[in-house]
Formats: sequence, structure tokens, C-alpha cells
Amino acid sequence: MIRALVPVQSSIFELDGRSSGADAMLEDIELIPGVALGDILAEELDADVPFGSVVIIRSAEAFTDVSHAVGEALGEILLSVIGRGLFPLADEDNVLYLVGLAYHRAAQSPKLARLGLVPDAFRAGLSGVLAQYWSLPETTTDIFAAGPSAEVLPMQLSELQGRGTAGLSLAAMTSFDAPPTFCQWTLRLKTLAARRQGRRSVPVPHGNVGIS
Repeated sequence: MIRALVPVQSSIFELDGRSSGADAMLEDIELIPGVALGDILAEELDADVPFGSVVIIRSAEAFTDVSHAVGEALGEILLSVIGRGLFPLADEDNVLYLVGLAYHRAAQSPKLARLGLVPDAFRAGLSGVLAQYWSLPETTTDIFAAGPSAEVLPMQLSELQGRGTAGLSLAAMTSFDAPPTFCQWTLRLKTLAARRQGRRSVPVPHGNVGIS
């Protein structure tokens, strides 16, 4: 199911004894200096972890509600997209919100329904991860239901409200001739977000230094 949402190749592992939660990490992340996660999994588990792929590690309990687990995994993957440093700092929250909203809306698509995705559970998983990232109350169940708020997008709220929130489609975000690497997919999202915003990113001044 995750492959219908994220075109990057992914490997899913169930970890016995994990108390709760989950992780979605890039295979090239170095858990040990000079040693990537993909190399560790290949060596220790004899697993085939493709270059540029996503590694999802879940507890056994997470698989009892697949739709919620997929939403959580997607949220973690989107945070990794932002964490690659390819977006100007001033645009990160805006892009994260727009892409998350696109997936929130896509949850009701016939394609995902045929795969068995339960929209409410998926949205709860996605919102839970992003709400924690934005330090929203733990009681927040759907950050996209009421539209952008000052708590989520304090820097660019007026701009986003003025432009509306339409524009990103699941097909545009996921259609590739061949499975892309994570970096290739991130660049696709960057291009789509730039078109959606219809402007060049402006560096945010910090004292006498502009950070873009």
C-alpha cells in the first residue's frame, strides 16, 4: 500500500520486542560513521535494500491497523523529504503542509480504496506524526480538516490562505517511468511545490545573514 503513495522503493521490517511507534528512514543514513543503514541490513539480515530506497521498521502491533501504520510511515517519510535540505528554510512548513494535504485528500481516491486504505485511520496516522513535528496538542486528530492554522504555518499563513490549497495531485507526485531514488522523488516534489507557490523562495533574514 505504501508503494501507491510513495514511488520510491521501500523495504519493510517487523521488529520483535519494539514497544511502540515506528521509523521510516533512508537507506543511506549513517547509523555508524561511514556505514549506511542499507549496508547494515544487508550484512546482518541478508536483506536486499535498494540504493536510494526507504526502510520502514514497524513493531508487530503496528501491523494490526495497516492504514494507520501507512499514514505514520508517510508522515515520517515526508519529514525526511524536508530534512534533506533541498527546500529553503522559509518554505519548509508550507511545502510540508501542501504535500501532506494532497495525501490527506487522496486518501478517498478509488485507487487507494481498492487497496483497502481506510481514510480516517490513514489520516489519523499522518496527522499524528505531523502534529508532533509542529508541537501541536496531543489531542489533535486531523490537522488538515479545518485548513491551515497559525500554529502550523505561522510564517506563511497569509500567503497560503490567499492562494488557496489546491494544486498537488497524487498522480503528479507519484508517476514515474521507473522507480525513482529518494532524492529524485524529493526533487519532483520541490518542482511541484515551486509551481504551486508560483514564486521564488525568499531567504529569511537572521540578523545580518540571510538563510535560504
